[in-house]
Amino acid sequence: MSLFQVQGLVKRFGGLLATDHVSLEVAAGEIHALIGPNGAGKTTLVNQISGLLQPDAGRVLLDGIDLTPLSMHRRVAMGLTRCFQVTRIFPLQSVRDNLLLAVQAQAGSSFRFLQPRSQARGLYAAADQLAERVGLQHSLDRIAGALPHGAQRTLDVALALAASPKLLLLDEPMAGMGPDESAQMVTLIATLRKDMAVLLIEHDMDAVFRLADRISVLVYGKVLTVGTPEQIRNNPEVQAVYLGTETLES
Repeated sequence: MSLFQVQGLVKRFGGLLATDHVSLEVAAGEIHALIGPNGAGKTTLVNQISGLLQPDAGRVLLDGIDLTPLSMHRRVAMGLTRCFQVTRIFPLQSVRDNLLLAVQAQAGSSFRFLQPRSQARGLYAAADQLAERVGLQHSLDRIAGALPHGAQRTLDVALALAASPKLLLLDEPMAGMGPDESAQMVTLIATLRKDMAVLLIEHDMDAVFRLADRISVLVYGKVLTVGTPEQIRNNPEVQAVYLGTETLES
């Protein structure tokens, strides 16, 4: 059985059927991309997966457990973590303090009260390890809001990784990045598959084709097709959907 499953998700807004019985699967260690033109229903689908919206029908399962009735924070505790399109960091705090807050939240501890020195050392070590994992080890003392955009996005990913997710939901991680920053993010995402599955929602088709093991194409709230990057690149229906809005060449 796949690590993650979406089964027949339906979401209506009045007379608009935003997601129309959407189903998809993500295997353990897989990077699965979700693409589609503007208005395809990607945001609505992602909001249902993360728990921001409740579906009118269908289920969301992770590791065989039905997450559908759970809140966002309960889904995080169960192993499903999301990075949003808009970076969510503490901009006035240092990179280290951002990471410490994320680490201590997962450890169930607090810096407000006295605690054993060994526990504090453990939290600092975990924060430093996160920084090194994403390439921010030389920016620990910098104020997060003063970082370049790409580094802020990288910090956002690091905060999500603090939860040790089974599935990481990346919502347009390359948005607003220049070519060099995008290349660095692609490299980072590629390293994640050894520890978790990734569901990637992204408009940067070059990044999608470089990273994805499989791609689901969403059109008008429905999954048009699922395939490998090569199959999707050469699919006439997909080419027609993207004609004039996206390029499918890598």
